[in-house]
Amino acid sequence: MRRKMIILAVLAAVTLVVPHYATDLLAQTKESGELERLIADLKDPSWQARWFASQALGDMKDPRAVEPLAAALKDDNVYVRAMAAWALGEIKDPRAVEPLIEALKDEIKDVRKKAALALQEITGKDFGQDHAKWWEWREKNK
Repeated sequence: MRRKMIILAVLAAVTLVVPHYATDLLAQTKESGELERLIADLKDPSWQARWFASQALGDMKDPRAVEPLAAALKDDNVYVRAMAAWALGEIKDPRAVEPLIEALKDEIKDVRKKAALALQEITGKDFGQDHAKWWEWREKNK
């Protein structure tokens, strides 16, 4: 089973054809080593590997990934930033609120959209992509 998971993970990272199936397999394993490996992959030179790691961490929903994913919101690659925002919304940890509010200032619309959706998932509130309203809400709800 482990060999199959590794093969699927490599295929997903290289081709991005089967990422959904590979991340499902990784998320189901719940092996502690997988979490650490995926967190380390957030610093891989390949944006595809960072993207895949973000998706897998979101699927795992492990709160230990919040801080590394929050850092990934500042990645050089737009796809990685967007996937990190999505992943934080899947984890639903309140520690992600401030980094996601900051991501609402991203120059790329898709990143802002994913950050707003993640904030909605975490808080149950919907201020869209309005950075000022989110900060006002955050200040009142610290």
